[in-house]
Amino acid sequence: MTARKLDIKGYCDSLYTEMFDMKKRLGNYVTMIEQTEGKDKLILNQYSRHLDELISFIDWKLEIFNKVCPVDWSKFTEGIESTVSVPPVGLQEKDQPAGGYMGG
Repeated sequence: MTARKLDIKGYCDSLYTEMFDMKKRLGNYVTMIEQTEGKDKLILNQYSRHLDELISFIDWKLEIFNKVCPVDWSKFTEGIESTVSVPPVGLQEKDQPAGGYMGG
């Protein structure tokens, strides 16, 4: 049996691209729900929370890939706001919640 060499950079790049695109598409669905009016919005609004949870989960995984994969991530920042409307909170490291399993 021969071992096939895996192109780590190519693998990480593909995986990150796919996950980033998933996050973008889910975000578009949330935007569509927010722009919907009338009784349809009431029906669809319950799914918005679930979509937000999926987006947060994908974001968390993308942060992990950002740290462990040898990929140039700068191409994924196009069209993303670089400023925030909320001022940063001066939390100490001891005050921040630990990352980990967020499922239910």
